[in-house]
Amino acid sequence: MSIRSIGGRVAVALTASVVALALVAPAGAVPPPAPKNVIVFIGDGMGPEQVEIGRRVKGSPLFLDSITSRGGVLGSLDTDSLEGLTDSAAGATALATGRATLNGWVSMVPPEPGTPVETVLEEWEDNGKSSGLFSTGDLPDATPAAFAAHVSDRGEDEQVAEQMHEQGIEFLLGGRAGGAVGPLEGDPDVTYAKNLRALQTAAAAYDDGDDPIYSLMGAQTLAYAIDREEEGAVGKHPTIAQGTNAALDILEEDPDGFFLMVEGGQIDWAGHSRDGGWTAAEVIAFDDAVRAAFDWAAGRTDTLIIVTADHETGGLQVDNSLNLTAIRKQKASTEWMWGLIAKNRTASTVTSVMSTYAGITNLTTAERNLILQNKEMGISDVLAARFNVRWELSGTDEGDHTRANVPIYAWGVDAVGYAGTAYPNENVGLRLLSYLP
Repeated sequence: MSIRSIGGRVAVALTASVVALALVAPAGAVPPPAPKNVIVFIGDGMGPEQVEIGRRVKGSPLFLDSITSRGGVLGSLDTDSLEGLTDSAAGATALATGRATLNGWVSMVPPEPGTPVETVLEEWEDNGKSSGLFSTGDLPDATPAAFAAHVSDRGEDEQVAEQMHEQGIEFLLGGRAGGAVGPLEGDPDVTYAKNLRALQTAAAAYDDGDDPIYSLMGAQTLAYAIDREEEGAVGKHPTIAQGTNAALDILEEDPDGFFLMVEGGQIDWAGHSRDGGWTAAEVIAFDDAVRAAFDWAAGRTDTLIIVTADHETGGLQVDNSLNLTAIRKQKASTEWMWGLIAKNRTASTVTSVMSTYAGITNLTTAERNLILQNKEMGISDVLAARFNVRWELSGTDEGDHTRANVPIYAWGVDAVGYAGTAYPNENVGLRLLSYLP
């Protein structure tokens, strides 16, 4: 459903966008060069400290660290929404539309009941180009939704899925959101890839003009990077790099170009769980996907790659006291560990699980009691103390979003246009929208 089909409200939205764009490009300025292809990576919840813990746990520089030496730029974004501290819906809306909005609103802006505003994906589709959305989280969740749907309540997953289906998007990959993706299923004019092999086969055989390819996996999301072996997802669910490669195999077939958004959605979930080892695993997997896109774009002069985040999650802090020996022994998420303990809440179960999945063989009585009392958050506090990782909150509270600035990396056509420090995240969306008429 193109925004251009939603009646007279469009004129209001576009006028506001033009006014806002003047803040980015002064009157009389030469329009920026327009890339043929745009690839946007969004690490949901990925602030600079998430990047740092990924770097330290990996034990060597991330691929992200090389972007500036490859001719790219590194800057930072202010992520505030109209309410101050943002959620993913408002944060992604800014990146997708160039408009600040209220938390929970998806590519809609006030006043009530809300006005839909055009997204960069819709503009690409309206100009005859291809598009794709890939999230390791729920496919209809806030971040992918902001590029392809318009609702004033991010929880309207089925309505989001229906609007995604109506957009004519060539490639969709993500979690089934507890079945909320129903409107995306059962279409005879769609090729469905239910596992990694089917996805790779369909992507390799794709030609421009073929039916769209949808790949809907997992009951809720794709398997977490740190839990792939425990969940039996290796060889079944794509890694974020494998999913990115499949998307590029499909979208590159369009001679007119494409727009692709890839979300590392579970960096955010790890932050809410205040789980340092899981966070690092997600960042490293996300970084591998960025590398895959750069490998595809090597030697090209028609592509823009952006890597950024919608907000930071958890108030993470790491420094030289980080216990790398300990954190590298973690083999599963705190969510997975608590799921096992919850089945049999005994001291011996806690001891066994923490030994097997966290590498802690000398768990104290106080630590066992903390875990039994505070559940998953108890595990998080035990690991934080053992790893020398600090989070904004502790106790029974989950990690929350913060107002920390987030990094933005850009490479390729017009990358310099994304340089700068702590500038509003809606400037990204405005600049993306400026590339096409």
